[in-house]
Amino acid sequence: MKRLASSALVFTICVLCFCAGTAQTAPYPVLGDILKNTEMHYQRLNAFTAYFHQTTSSSAAGAMSRTEASGRLYYERPRQMRWEYEKPETQVFVANRQLAWFYAPSENQISMFDADAFFSSPLAQTFFEGVVELKNHFEVSIDPKQSNKAACVLKLIPRKEDPAIKTLFLRIDLQTYRITSVESHDALGNINRITLESQTAVSSLDPGLFQLDVPPATLVTDIDGRELTSAEIEALKQKIISR
Repeated sequence: MKRLASSALVFTICVLCFCAGTAQTAPYPVLGDILKNTEMHYQRLNAFTAYFHQTTSSSAAGAMSRTEASGRLYYERPRQMRWEYEKPETQVFVANRQLAWFYAPSENQISMFDADAFFSSPLAQTFFEGVVELKNHFEVSIDPKQSNKAACVLKLIPRKEDPAIKTLFLRIDLQTYRITSVESHDALGNINRITLESQTAVSSLDPGLFQLDVPPATLVTDIDGRELTSAEIEALKQKIISR
């Protein structure tokens, strides 16, 4: 649970991002139209907020275990995301252009990450640069068993083998073309599902949501696990503000 946000977001996360049949027989639009309409919806947004609910099913030791978490998501272009976990414990993951960090109050620690690794993932690129680009990284098809007139589920299989992502399912509301859930399956049989609710478009968000705030007595480590000095922390803060 301690690393729930960091592992799940750099994901799936990320996220959160964005067969062909004939129009005469399918109860939903063709794949190309779904991708284009979903991309149009998100490209029109400068910022939005949403509530999320996350369910993780792990097959460790041959037995399935299940954990749940929930909180709020904040997104603003370009390349800014904040995931605030409220339950079962407070945790925060922030990605701000070239920097990313994970804050665990229960551990009094902030861990820095290489944001390039996060933003260069196929799903993150799709979310920030366009849903149509999905087809460059995945074999994309409509899952007819989970799709209907109200919502369509896209099944994504990576073109390049990736143990962290074996299959992805994106549920898209066909009235609004919002992505309402992302479900990832890895090579070990683990399943991570994030559902987005109450998505609200806004013109902008408080810049402070994406700034590095270090509470007193909090340890800050770099991507290699080295403890940062006060001067290094202050330099990081200024670097973020200046962007």
